[in-house]
Amino acid sequence: MDRRRAASLAIAAAVTAAALWAYASQPRQGPFGPVVPLQDGKTVDFSGGRPVIRDGAADKAAMDAAVREMDEAGKAVTFPADPPPKK
Repeated sequence: MDRRRAASLAIAAAVTAAALWAYASQPRQGPFGPVVPLQDGKTVDFSGGRPVIRDGAADKAAMDAAVREMDEAGKAVTFPADPPPKK
């Protein structure tokens, strides 16, 4: 193996090792950024780029409307029973 090829392989290996080290040494967060604990009855607003917990009257009204809408949509959904197993 000539010197030029050996040097190229050594440089490629060093760059690969540096990239893997840089990736592995990053601090870990949740898959979508910072971990935000969910709180019952409150909303999480990500529109500003960071999570903000909201607990206002408008947020509660929007959440109640969404729950009513989901309940209304779920009323018409039925799942048929599985047929009895054949012997």
